This record gives sequence, C-alpha cells and structure tokens, in this order.
Amino acid sequence: MKLRTVLSELPIRGFDVADDAQLGWDMVVSPEWGAGERAEGVIRLGSRADLAQEGAPGHDEGLLLVYAQGGEGDAVGEDAAAAREPGVVYCWGDLAPIEFRGAFLGLVQRSGELGARRNQLFDCFLESYDIRQFAQRAAAVLENPVIISNTEHKILATAGTLPTSEDVRSVLEAGYITPEVERRLRDDGVISSVRSARHSVLSERAGEKDRAVTSIIYHHRLEMGRFDVFEVTHAMTGLDLELIDFASDLAGIMIERLGAAGGRLGKGSSILKDVLEGTFVSEDALQAHLDLLGLAADDTYVLLNVCGPADANEEYYARAGAIVQRSMPGVVWCVTGGALVLLVAVGPAGDVGFDAYERCERRISRDRGLTQMLANNDMRAYSSEPFGDLLGMRRALRESRELCAAVRPHAGTRVVYLWRHRFEVIAHNAELAGAQDMLLDKRVVAMDAYDRVHGTAYLQTAVASVRFPGSPADAAEALSVHRNTYFYRVNKIDELFHLDLKDGDDRLAVSFAAAIMEGLSDMP
Repeated sequence: MKLRTVLSELPIRGFDVADDAQLGWDMVVSPEWGAGERAEGVIRLGSRADLAQEGAPGHDEGLLLVYAQGGEGDAVGEDAAAAREPGVVYCWGDLAPIEFRGAFLGLVQRSGELGARRNQLFDCFLESYDIRQFAQRAAAVLENPVIISNTEHKILATAGTLPTSEDVRSVLEAGYITPEVERRLRDDGVISSVRSARHSVLSERAGEKDRAVTSIIYHHRLEMGRFDVFEVTHAMTGLDLELIDFASDLAGIMIERLGAAGGRLGKGSSILKDVLEGTFVSEDALQAHLDLLGLAADDTYVLLNVCGPADANEEYYARAGAIVQRSMPGVVWCVTGGALVLLVAVGPAGDVGFDAYERCERRISRDRGLTQMLANNDMRAYSSEPFGDLLGMRRALRESRELCAAVRPHAGTRVVYLWRHRFEVIAHNAELAGAQDMLLDKRVVAMDAYDRVHGTAYLQTAVASVRFPGSPADAAEALSVHRNTYFYRVNKIDELFHLDLKDGDDRLAVSFAAAIMEGLSDMP
C-alpha cells in the first residue's frame, strides 16, 4: 500500500512528510503500537512520546506515523518550521488516539484486500490478448466503467456502463476525446494535476455530476495515453486510486506491445491507419487529430506509399516513419499494407487554377530528409493525386498502390508522381480488366504495326505533330528531319491510315492511344 493511500484512508485533517517522494513508497501496515521490531518498508503507529523515547527510525527501519489529536502543532511540536526527521510522518485529526489506532489497524485488513485485487488485475493483464479485453476485465475488478485512450486522443477501449453525461456521450460517438472535452479538462486543471503528481486524481469535472479518476498511462517514462475510470457503481477511495494506477501501468505495457500509442511516440498515427483500413470514418475525429498536429483544414494533401526492399517488415517501415517524422514537418504516417504511408500537407491552393501538382513536387523535393532517407534505404515513394477531402484518403491510397504496380521507375527515381505516369496506370488497370483493346484507336495500332514491319516513323511523326501544334518547323526539328520530309509523312498518314492530323478528334486519338501503348510497353 502506497504511503499516500495509507494517509488518504485515515480520518485525518492533515499530514506532514519530510519529502513528498515518500508518498509513493510501498508500505506494509504494522499492527504494532509504538514498540516493535523496525523493518524497511513497514509503517507503524506511534505518538510524540514514543518518538521522544525511541527516536526516529533510520533509513532502513521503515516509517513511524506520529498522530496527535488536535492541530499541526500538537503533532509536530512548537517549531513547525524545523527540519523533519526522514523516518517520521506526522498527522493530526479529531479522533482520540485510541479511536485513531482502531482506524489505523483496520488498514491491515484493507491492505490484504488491496493486494488481492492487484493480483486480480495482473491476472487480467496476463489473460488478455488485446486492450479491449483488458479494459473489460479491469473494469470488473475496479467495479466501475473505464475509457482507455492513446496520445492522439483516440479511444482504444471502453468497458462497463458509462455515464450518460454530454461529455461522455460525445466522446463515445466520436471515438476520440473531443477538443471540447480536452479543453475542459485542461481548464479544470485535471490533466496538469495528474502530470504533476504522476499518479491518478479523483475529480468532479465542471458541468458534470459524475466523479471520475484520471490517470496518465506511462511506460518507460513515456506518456502512452489516459486511463479514465468513472464512479458509477462503486464509491472510489484511496485504495481504488492505487489500483487504477496499477491498471494504468499494465495498460501501458499492453499499448506498447500492440504499438497503439500513436504517432507522438514514433508508433505512427493510429487514426490515419484506421481511416486507411476502413475501420474509422469520422471526418471530425480525423480533423481534430490533424489540428493536434498543427495541420490546417483547408490544406491540400497528397498520400505517399513508400515501398522498400522485398524483405522489409513492419518494424523496418516503423523506423523509417519515425525518421521522416523527425525530419519532415507537416506529415502524418502509419504502416499498413506492407508499406509506409505518409500523409503530406502541401499547403492551400495558390490561385484559381489547379497548382497542386507543382506545389506537391516543390514541397517534396525541398524535404532533404525524405529524399535522403529514400535514397539511403533503396526506397521509393509513389504519390496519389492531391486531394482536399480527408475522407478521400482510401481512394488516394488505392491510387498510389496502383501507381506502384504499374510503373517501373528509373534507377535514380525516388519519388514517382501519378500525374506524370497517369497513362501507365490507366493501361495497367485496363490490362488487368482485359479491356486494353477498348482504349486503343485501331488506326493508331495499325500505324505502329506498319512502322515495326517497314522501319518507318509515321507514329513518331504523328505524335510530334500533336506535341507541336501549328509548328511544323519545331516538329521537324524534334524528329531531326527536313520540313518537306515532315509534310510528306503527314500526308502519307492520312493516305495510309485514314488519320487527318488537322482534325482535333484524330489528333486526340493519336495522343491518347500512343500514351496508352507506351504505358503498356513500360509496365513491369
């Protein structure tokens, strides 16, 4: 039983310790009054007379709890400002010493109950395979409902019959601790009190009738989330607070094991992963998460699907994600589908047109941390189309994956943009569907076949005509032929293949079919 629990369970009006750190010490309550063998980790009850006769316990002789009926002066003595003996805890209250002794000795039995319930919580931890199951079993031991959330304010698990207050209802509907609820907790000083004390705090939240215990989940000194317990079916005491702290520690181990702490701890964004995997579709929750990371609602985003060596596993990509997060501001990441996925903010629109392609390429090319990480680890990033609708991320992920499947990039290419390889993706998807023939104008196909058999360059000439409209000189120069040769070929194209390069529809047929055929030939 923690010393703070001992003091919270006793009918006292105040206490004084030599060092606040002692409040976190684990103590065994001794049934002896005054006299008795001193032992480390034991707390026994005494009076000022006992202290005067025996002296203060040494550093390895446990603690002596000195009680006096009355005020602080009666317990501590006249010189309240004098230095305290490290082995002595003073307390004072209204009960007569003999009655207080009964209350103190009653803690012997309660400490046994506490130990038994701690063992039950540990068994819950050992027998649970995920955080939801642990929450359900822990709520049964704590005899009150619980909510477990991670560092991104995402709800990882709930258990028990939760209160129907507006705050709790809004959290359950959203699937995350809403900004309004978080703001109220900060304004009430609840979160700062818990962080400062490093243990759970029982509070009555502003505007809510239910009392609740808030505990910060830590693991290896890192904050992993929150463990909130609501006083619904069982009145909570200091013993319950200690149990909640223990349950919170166990939850930290489980969250770390499951990698569910969130991006703030280098584990990737659990909310982004939920959206991409289709298990979480609240735009408000996603926007609140982005607000938490300082990303604007009116930004344009692009999704990058980062692929590495064939033997790369989830741990490999998680390390890569942590590297990107440290070096690249305005990025959210997770590992899903055997790849690292980055959500990159490229800023709001700069004009009435669509400049997102340019902004995206400029944004990514300037991030030396990302490009260096890709080059150093033989990785490539495949982009989606830029988008503004956050719930369009699943479509964007599909686009980036299709780009990865369709394009065989050059050796030095580390970032592959969809808008530069659109026709390869269309060709790849058409071939998968067995519909590539529908995309091709057969006159252009016949022209390509004729060139292959006769060694001519009619298709190349037709494409140059499209790319240099109204500029025969430039088209001829690009083909490295005389203008007369260029005009001869254009006329032959009309004669042989029935394609009039002065007609807009025929020019479109040449451009589109040539791009699709190039995409088909370049596919992996």
